[in-house]
Amino acid sequence: MNYHLELKNVKKDFGSTSIIRGVNLNIKKGEIHSLIGPNGAGKSTLYNLISGVYKPTSGTIKFNDKYIENLSSHEIYRLGLSRSFQITNIFPNMSVFENIRCGLLWNMNYKYSTYKILDNNKDLNDKTNEILKQISLRKYAKEAAGLLSYADQRALEIGITIAGGAETILLDEPT
Repeated sequence: MNYHLELKNVKKDFGSTSIIRGVNLNIKKGEIHSLIGPNGAGKSTLYNLISGVYKPTSGTIKFNDKYIENLSSHEIYRLGLSRSFQITNIFPNMSVFENIRCGLLWNMNYKYSTYKILDNNKDLNDKTNEILKQISLRKYAKEAAGLLSYADQRALEIGITIAGGAETILLDEPT
């Protein structure tokens, strides 16, 4: 059976300390799973392994039938797998609208060119507004992202991830 995300005997050691000890996980497309455990149990470390922040000591990780355990984070992201972090990653001095629009640039093939005038781009701005509506932040579009409540900043981070084209999102401490 083909799984959307598949981990086989994934292990991670830091020096002589074994943190992840042989995780096996199979997730089908469309399924929702949760990892629970006390602080220090290795949940974030596992997310870091799946998303390419860390390389496993051993084992394999497949996403959409492609082995990803040796890919960099940005390569995995471009395959459609993204993750949030325990610490919110937004651009606090930019508006909520601009944060989402930045997430759309690569996905809409604008890359990160500073030479394009974005304010007048109807397709880009319409898609930005669509995502803001989807995450219930449309009313804060012109506000600086750093002024949002913590919960709204987390929603914004998820919106940025959606804007980037992720089909699978790993949420580390989403609440």
